[in-house]
Amino acid sequence: MAVPQASGDTRATEGIVSPKRFVLLNRRQASLLVAASVLGARLDAQAADGARWLPWPDTLPTPELHLPDLNGKAWDLAQEQGAPVLVNFWATWCEPCRAEMKSFEVLERQFKAQRLKVVAVNYKEAREPVQRFREAYGLSLAFVRDSYGDAARTWGVTVFPTTFVIGTAGRAVLRIEGEVDWGNAANQKRLQAFLQMQPAWQTARATI
Repeated sequence: MAVPQASGDTRATEGIVSPKRFVLLNRRQASLLVAASVLGARLDAQAADGARWLPWPDTLPTPELHLPDLNGKAWDLAQEQGAPVLVNFWATWCEPCRAEMKSFEVLERQFKAQRLKVVAVNYKEAREPVQRFREAYGLSLAFVRDSYGDAARTWGVTVFPTTFVIGTAGRAVLRIEGEVDWGNAANQKRLQAFLQMQPAWQTARATI
């Protein structure tokens, strides 16, 4: 994992959610989900590759996310409702972020039938280095720019990469801190199990 680099923009660290508090909230939520899981999926907080898979707190609303892509065209997370979305916060200076990118391409292909989309949210960099990175790696993923770090702060991002899994209902269901090899079959299976469990989980909550 990598932490946000220092910047002349003092807003880079204002209002960032305390990592310790956030992890505690998610661990408590993970315990509840494991106990109530209809499918019996395992939701360990620590993955074998070192990334942390942290269920999104049930009481926490999903933040809005609308940012420009590399051509300046507006992109809005709300418009993606109906299909799963992975929102990945990253930066070109973050080595784990760079290593993870190619495997996102594999993931999109593997989950094509479910219309899964990966959106790479670049943290506080100009368009040119992001475009160069995309071309050098031959990536076809959707890229948007968080020019001032406002979106990262709103979503409570404190390390890079951080990926949020958004369910088909448009609600965040999972936060993953750290690099994941998405070409790995075990990680794909784990993500699939969580996506399949999510509708039953929502139904269970509605009947309480």
